Amino acid sequence: MKLNKNTIPNYIIDWTDKYFHHSYFDKPINYPSKKVINFFKKFYIPSKIILYRGKNKYNKQNNQITSWTYDKKVASRYIKKLGGKIIKAEFTSEKILLDTTFLTKKEKIQLGYDYKIDDKEVLILTL
Repeated sequence: MKLNKNTIPNYIIDWTDKYFHHSYFDKPINYPSKKVINFFKKFYIPSKIILYRGKNKYNKQNNQITSWTYDKKVASRYIKKLGGKIIKAEFTSEKILLDTTFLTKKEKIQLGYDYKIDDKEVLILTL
């Protein structure tokens, strides 16, 4: 199922917009409500995926929602100036809140994922 303007409720847009704009500056964000999680569960594709994360001093304490990427080069950008390390992990669909690679450009903008560079970001629920 694809997301589109008619299927994205405001409570989803509010949460994702806040997440993407706060996470860019490594600011803490509230864990998504059960309602947000249940909305995204409708789009899960059962599978396992391998992802990378650039772990640095600013994001190492995050233990609720973490941002990962399919692209190891993207992960390396997050440690280039700050130091840190690249970690690799496998995740099942139950841990995935949102995979931005499935979104259209319009959907990304609507959800607040309006970065100039697409990080192929995947939001992982860690709790």
